[in-house]
Amino acid sequence: MAHDIIDYGKLVDEAMHVIVYRVLKIIQERGLPGNHHFFISFVTKHPGVKLSKTLTNKYPKEMTIVLQYQFQDLFADSKGFSVTLSFNGVKEKIYIPFSAITTFADPSVQFGLQFREVDYGYSDEMDPEVDLELDEGDLNEPSPAAQTDDPKPKGKKGKKDDKNNVISLDKFRKK
Repeated sequence: MAHDIIDYGKLVDEAMHVIVYRVLKIIQERGLPGNHHFFISFVTKHPGVKLSKTLTNKYPKEMTIVLQYQFQDLFADSKGFSVTLSFNGVKEKIYIPFSAITTFADPSVQFGLQFREVDYGYSDEMDPEVDLELDEGDLNEPSPAAQTDDPKPKGKKGKKDDKNNVISLDKFRKK
């Protein structure tokens, strides 16, 4: 019975969605600091995605957007985010539920998330209206443990950690 097991993949994806949400809330409130920029890929026909027919026809399965220089009106809530971008000189407001995201990356700091539980075809079990159930009071300021004066975190023994920060749980999955 599928209901007798803990769905760790879904739980991990939901936790990673919280990271994306918190990052986008920070950018919404303060703007992009330094060289940070984001590549966000998502399933275009996922329930709740709002795109023009032109973009949906051009990208029938998946699309990647870049939030760097030319974006406006970024707004994130617990279900997803909206942003106005320019496509071939035409401004368009799009909406992306967090459950539609397949990858999120910030190449400026070699950080990336890859979501495993994205369903490319809608099923009754997938809830397009996933609410992250966050306490928004904690979103404005990083926790004291996350604050540091050193902009370059160090790995073990004080050496710079050059490893990529992409989270992958494949080695824990049954094959």
